Amino acid sequence: MSKIEQTDCLRAKPVVRAHSRAPVQTNERGLALVATLLVVTLLTIIVMEFTYSAQVNHHLARNALSALQASYLARSAVNLAQLILTQDARESGIDSLNEVWAQPLPVLPVGQGWVAVHISDEMGKLNLNALRNANGTIDRTWREVAERLFAEVGVDQARLDPLVDWLDADDFPEPRGAEKEHYLSLTSPYEPRNGLLLTLGELARVEGFDPRTVERLRTVVSVLPVRDTKVNVNTAPTEVLFALFSPHGTQVVDILLTTRQETPFHGAKEVRERLGLTASAFAGFSQLIDARSHYFSVQASAMVNGVSQTLATLMRRRAGEVFPICWQPNAFGSWVTGEL
Repeated sequence: MSKIEQTDCLRAKPVVRAHSRAPVQTNERGLALVATLLVVTLLTIIVMEFTYSAQVNHHLARNALSALQASYLARSAVNLAQLILTQDARESGIDSLNEVWAQPLPVLPVGQGWVAVHISDEMGKLNLNALRNANGTIDRTWREVAERLFAEVGVDQARLDPLVDWLDADDFPEPRGAEKEHYLSLTSPYEPRNGLLLTLGELARVEGFDPRTVERLRTVVSVLPVRDTKVNVNTAPTEVLFALFSPHGTQVVDILLTTRQETPFHGAKEVRERLGLTASAFAGFSQLIDARSHYFSVQASAMVNGVSQTLATLMRRRAGEVFPICWQPNAFGSWVTGEL
């Protein structure tokens, strides 16, 4: 090989090495770009997740604050109802649908929300615990009233037998009833109370009382923590009045509904006089009816920023004083109390 050829070969080698490094640099730059894009993507995801979490926490905190505010508004509405009932006790010796407590109160705007309260007389209904006597037996008169009431609202009268068995103290079932042996044979066994009902919802545990039946009875029956109560003829629904007075004819109920709207009754004696019944025909009614009530249910609802809270309270009025004996949040019509 000549010197010229050797020189050309030496000159050609650097050129070849220069071309071999170019792809390596390009690959490194591509990997760096991919890594950068990956880091940016991960950071974006982290920032978005952090922002979303912050927004969720903000909404949760806002809703918690609104719920607390709505809860206190509802409690304030209960206090308002308590004040109304206390004032009524000082001004009137009877309770009727013409009084302030029985009138629908308007929804009151408060700050960023509103509050509403409704008062109803629980003694205008049939207290199911009145069916049980002090000795654990069933009161015959109240049972007959309950039978007529069930028929009036479209509930099978046969369902009274298991209710009576739930209330009475013995373990001997009524003809269509159910006692301890039946309840212990269920898939999820339990024992009947054999005592006073604690809540209206407890009816669902009694044989034959499904939720639909309980709901149908809700407006005409109550479960109070005492058994010796009477029905207020000034506030009783039409169905309850029929259950009480239908043996004397439907016209008697019409007279009651008409006259009480104009002038509320002041006692059982006045009821007898307006109906024109003799003392013998009216015998026993003085143990069933009254013109004054001692138990009221209060439903208070409030909403703040779209978050609502509801309180159901059972109030007892005694000697002019009104006080709650139980609270039921977010529910209505089922009282839980130890005062039996």
